[in-house]
Amino acid sequence: MIFLPPALDKDEIPILFHEPYVLTGFRPLHYPWTSYLLSIFQWHNELLNIWTHLLALIMVLIRASVWSTEFSLLSDPFMWPLSVGIITMIILYICSSGAHCLQNRSEVVHYTCFMCDYAGIGLYGFGSTMLHYWYCLHEDLLGSFSHQFAIPVGAVLAVIVCICCTISKTKYKRPYPFIRRVWQMSSVFAIYVWLIFPIWYRIWMYYHDGKWSSSFKNHIQQMLWFTVGGFFFGSDVPQRFCPGLFDIIGHSHQIFHMCIFMTTYEQMNALYLELTDDTVIIHKMEEPTLFNTWGMLAMVIVANIFVVYYFHCSVNNRLEQEKEQNLDVKNNKHMTENGGSCLHQENIQKSLVSKCKDKTQ
Repeated sequence: MIFLPPALDKDEIPILFHEPYVLTGFRPLHYPWTSYLLSIFQWHNELLNIWTHLLALIMVLIRASVWSTEFSLLSDPFMWPLSVGIITMIILYICSSGAHCLQNRSEVVHYTCFMCDYAGIGLYGFGSTMLHYWYCLHEDLLGSFSHQFAIPVGAVLAVIVCICCTISKTKYKRPYPFIRRVWQMSSVFAIYVWLIFPIWYRIWMYYHDGKWSSSFKNHIQQMLWFTVGGFFFGSDVPQRFCPGLFDIIGHSHQIFHMCIFMTTYEQMNALYLELTDDTVIIHKMEEPTLFNTWGMLAMVIVANIFVVYYFHCSVNNRLEQEKEQNLDVKNNKHMTENGGSCLHQENIQKSLVSKCKDKTQ
């Protein structure tokens, strides 16, 4: 069978794959990889999670293709931060759509897929840090602490996002406690504050110097979309009010995905205006180097791969141990039942022999 069978109800799958207030539309486990890949053409509760970020990926690729005709993305060092930022967007949406597409295959795959998803989120935060500190910086911040350490701090925070979100996934079991949200959202909030600081500062300075940039409208919109997305990610609205009604279309994670899509869209609109402005700030900085652009990207990718591999091995070992323990419990129960049955039969035989002896006497 190439396609998956019809989706299942919540009670028909392991608790690991449950989602809050979602009752139906779950894909069955342990089918071939191709079945899950082709499930993007079947109805289930992950369908829109997949397609929202597949469409975002297509949008980024189209915009990158258009920009490559206007800017020298690879040959001009001043465009390297832009190229790095675009690559992190592409990786984010590949990891996200891939995670939601494949995560139902097994427990190990489920954990590993979302570890990769978290790595992509951290990487996107790093890429946005690079984009905003190279192209959206106010002149007052040139040479400041935040400017000088923007990329190293962004790289560290990107890895911390991957670690914290992975811990939140592997440490706790469903139904998840509130502290899990703290692990996730605190790390993401930290990198977001760092990457958005140059834009906040420029908008704040507008009230002092009166310099309005054409990109501000798009920057404000990207911040609003991200904030709205954070609300839907952490609130389980609207499905918490009508469990089962939004299983396929309209639950909070789908809305969150759309908000992140729009965040990237407005971010790219703002960046284009920054890049086509005659006073683009990057030309007042030192020329970007291979190390502080491509080199830092490679370091973050390698670090996140190591984090994913470490936790993948840890989870795999834990699941194997749990499987062995469950098997031992079943065997012991079976032996106890068999032993009790044998003892019962032995007692019956002894009773019969005793009765026969009594009759003989």
